[in-house]
Amino acid sequence: MKLSPTEIQQELERVRSNNYHQFIKRVRLRNVRGFNDEFVEFKTPVTALVGTNGGGKSTILGSAALAYKGIKPSQFFPKAFVGDDNMADWSVELELVDKAVARDRTITRTARFTQSKWRRDDFQDRHVEYIEILRTVPAGEISRFKKFLAGNMADFDVCPLGADTITYATAVLDKSIENYRIVRKRDNPTVKMYVGSTSNEIGYSQFHFGAGEASIIETIDRIESSPNNALILVEEVENGLHPVAVRLLVQYLQNAARRKRLQIIFTTHSQEAVNELPPEAVWASINKRTWNGKLSIESLRAITGQVTNTRVTYVEDEFVKEWVENALGRYGNGLAETTRVFAAGGYPNLVKVSQFHNDNPLLTIPSVALVDGDIYNQQTSPALPPHAKFIGEGFPGSIIFDYIYQNRNELASFIRQRCFLSQFGEDRILAAIQGVRNSACDHHMFFSELSQRLDFVSAVYIRAGMIDIFNERNPAFWAGIMEFVTEQISSNNAGNQN
Repeated sequence: MKLSPTEIQQELERVRSNNYHQFIKRVRLRNVRGFNDEFVEFKTPVTALVGTNGGGKSTILGSAALAYKGIKPSQFFPKAFVGDDNMADWSVELELVDKAVARDRTITRTARFTQSKWRRDDFQDRHVEYIEILRTVPAGEISRFKKFLAGNMADFDVCPLGADTITYATAVLDKSIENYRIVRKRDNPTVKMYVGSTSNEIGYSQFHFGAGEASIIETIDRIESSPNNALILVEEVENGLHPVAVRLLVQYLQNAARRKRLQIIFTTHSQEAVNELPPEAVWASINKRTWNGKLSIESLRAITGQVTNTRVTYVEDEFVKEWVENALGRYGNGLAETTRVFAAGGYPNLVKVSQFHNDNPLLTIPSVALVDGDIYNQQTSPALPPHAKFIGEGFPGSIIFDYIYQNRNELASFIRQRCFLSQFGEDRILAAIQGVRNSACDHHMFFSELSQRLDFVSAVYIRAGMIDIFNERNPAFWAGIMEFVTEQISSNNAGNQN
């Protein structure tokens, strides 16, 4: 069910090349619920919207829904007769792929709220499946289920679940639902209920489902029942689910998007959901500002002042976070005890996040951004602002692995000790390192590839050990960076005190 790295890259390329019949490429919000002029660009078939409560996730989700005329704007943006006067200037600009309208270019449509109503001229049709948060409310508390408290069975049809619904819901739930059924009212098929079965074939209705069980079955069934090329919108994908089920459900969403050419957008507060996606697939909305990149839920807490440390450092990803934390402990002269490091996504996202942090008058905790050479190029990219510093040419994983490879004979005994490889001789370890070099694998895979060549010993231990060796033997690499972090944060602290 889980997509391979190659398949994920293929999906990214499919979006880049506009290889969809219909696809929302970009949403721009002007004056909508506090969004002054912000945009979200959908770079992947499955996109997660993360952020603080009230930060604007659902507003972005609703703005995407406005792209197609089958959705009533009032479903997401109702107007009360009192208190909603500011809606007069709202507009949502949408860049769309629609091959029926233009085969070789994107098109633009704008939804505007004028004269107390939404105007959407020349908007197209598309199946939009909105999977609302109501799916996790107990069935006994939802009015539509009252039809099943009493009635005539002749008014209902009992149907088996689809084969794909059974396959994928079983995988996510880790329990067979082969004997589950769906009951629909004949004159109104939208009135429906799922019924289950125990291992000894005793039936029970959705009134007795767990919230997570009901959510997964309904979500997957609605997606599998949707036509190809549909737009799927999901509120709080993790609601009612165990963390393991969240990961499996997001893997399913990626799988379904690939199989059925779907575009899926979901909101979430779950780090488990974010972890399953590439950085391009994650957009954060904080205080009506948007950023693209794999911001962790922990980093969102730092941005909004929920972290009490005296210093904050933003880096691009979890690998660099581990690398920098190790260096702070080794060379920081006490910085490690008072500094938290957060993954905030690739350049320029982490620079913008750090700037937003420092400009926020409600925050007295200063921050800096450490930008690696994964994306940023000192020769061609714009100069970094004072609160940001470059920390190395090329990909971080390559910097460390290349150093280890070039000095492998000298370091063999240290590698064996630091990476917890005592069960292997030095010759076996050196041969594995040489094999990874010869394989020319992706730099993100160096340590997992080495793990495979060493009987699947923990890649976490290998990565941590090699980071530790590199940092120990390269104090000059970190000297300027530690000086920068100390000076910038001290300067910011002085400014805040003034």
